[in-house]
Amino acid sequence: MISATLPQPLKRAAAPLLARLGDGHLRGVVRGAAFVMGIRVAGAAIALLSQVMLARWMGAFEYGIYSYVWVWVIVLGIIVPMGFGTSVLRFIPEYRAKERWARLAGFIRTSFGVVLAVSAMTALAGLLLLWALRGHIESHYVLPLAIGLLCVPAFAVTDWQEGAARAFGWVNLAYIPPYIVRPLLIVAAAGGILYFTGSATGLQVALGALAASTATMLGQRLYFIYRASRSVPKVKPVYHAKYWIAASTPLVLVEGLYLLMTNTDIVLLGYFVDPDEVGIYFAATRIANLMAFIFFSLNALAVPKFAELHGAGKHDELQRFVRGVIHAMFWPTLAAGAVLLVAGQFILGLFGEGFDAGYPLLVLLMLGFLMRAATGPTEYLLNMTGNQNIVAIVYGGAAAGNIALNLSFIPVWGAAGAAAATAISVLLSTVALAVVVRRRLGITAFILTGSGVRTRSAG
Repeated sequence: MISATLPQPLKRAAAPLLARLGDGHLRGVVRGAAFVMGIRVAGAAIALLSQVMLARWMGAFEYGIYSYVWVWVIVLGIIVPMGFGTSVLRFIPEYRAKERWARLAGFIRTSFGVVLAVSAMTALAGLLLLWALRGHIESHYVLPLAIGLLCVPAFAVTDWQEGAARAFGWVNLAYIPPYIVRPLLIVAAAGGILYFTGSATGLQVALGALAASTATMLGQRLYFIYRASRSVPKVKPVYHAKYWIAASTPLVLVEGLYLLMTNTDIVLLGYFVDPDEVGIYFAATRIANLMAFIFFSLNALAVPKFAELHGAGKHDELQRFVRGVIHAMFWPTLAAGAVLLVAGQFILGLFGEGFDAGYPLLVLLMLGFLMRAATGPTEYLLNMTGNQNIVAIVYGGAAAGNIALNLSFIPVWGAAGAAAATAISVLLSTVALAVVVRRRLGITAFILTGSGVRTRSAG
C-alpha cells in the first residue's frame, strides 16, 4: 500500500488523492504517468543542465540570441504538422482497434508526407521572408534565424513521430529522442564548438542545434519504421487524405493559438530589449517549466480516457476521473512550486552572472502553471469531447489579449511586463475553459470544489 509508507500527517493530507486511486482508470493512468514522468524528469535535468552550460559558455547576450531563435523553432515546429501530431492519437488507436490495417498504413504515410512537405515549404517561405525583411531585423538575429528555419522540418517530423509513437504505446520512442537525446546532442555540439574555436556564439550553437535536430529525427525515424513494420501488417494502403486533413487541420488552430499565447512574450521581447535580457527571461521560463512535468505526464495517458468515458456516456464516472486527475496534478505541482520559490534564485545563479535578476519573473510565471494545474487539462477534455472550436475561441481571445498586454507592458516594465502579461493571459484562459467545461459537459474542473456532478439538461 502506498499509504503505508507515508507519515501520519501526510496520510491525512493525501487521503483524497489515495482514495481516488481506487478508480481503475485513474490508477492505470497514474502508473503509466509515473513512467512518462521518469523520462521527463531525466529530460528536465538534462535540459536544465544543458541550458546552464550553454548560458555560461555563451554569456547572456549570445545565449539570448540562441534562445530567441529556438523559441521560433519550437513554435513553427509544432504548428506546421497541421494538427497531425495530435490527430494520430485518435486515428492510429481507432484503426488498430478495428483492425483496419489498410487505412492505418495510408494514414501513417499521408500524415508523415503532409508534415514533411508543409514543414519544408514553411522553412523555404520563412527564409524568403527573412531575406526580404533583413533590413528591419537586428543584424545579430538574421543568420541565426536562417539556421533556425532550417531546423523546422526536423523538429516538426520529430513532433509527429512523438505523437505517432504515443498512439502505438511506444513511450520510450516517443519521449526519449526529443527530451533526452536532442538536448544532449545540442550541448555536446556547443561544447565541441567551444573546445575547437574558443567561443560559442548564437549562430554557432544554432548550427549545432540544426545538426542535433536532424540526427535525432533520423534516428527516431529509422526506429519508428522498424517497429511499425513489426506492428502493422503489410497491406496495400487505403487513403482518405481529405477526411484526415479536414479532421486534423482545426487542431492547428488550437495548438497554434496556445503557442502564440505562451510564446508571444519572448518573441516581442526580442524587439524591445537587448538579447541579454531575453536570455535571462528564457532562463526563468525554463525553470518555471519544471512545474509542468506532472501536468504533462498525466495528460499523456489521461487524454484517451476522456474520449473513452465520454463516448460511453459515463458522465458520473468521467467527473470522478477528471477530479482525480486534477488532484493528482495540483498537489505535486504545488509542492514543486514551493521548492522553486526557495531554490529559484540559486538555480538562476547557476546560469551565470546577472541571471539571478530573473527571480521575480520566475515567480510570476509560476503562478500561471499553478492555476493551470488547479483546473486540470480542460482544453484536452474539451478537444476529446468534440468541443475543440470553443477552445480555439478561448485561446484566440487569450492570444490577442496577450499580444495587447505585452505591447503595453514590455515598453514600460521590460521582461517583468512580459511575465505579467503571460501570467494574466494564462489565468484568464484557464478560468474561461473551466467555465466552458461546466456549462458544456456538466463537469466541475477546479481543485477546491466538491464532487461537481450534475445532470445535464436535455439538448
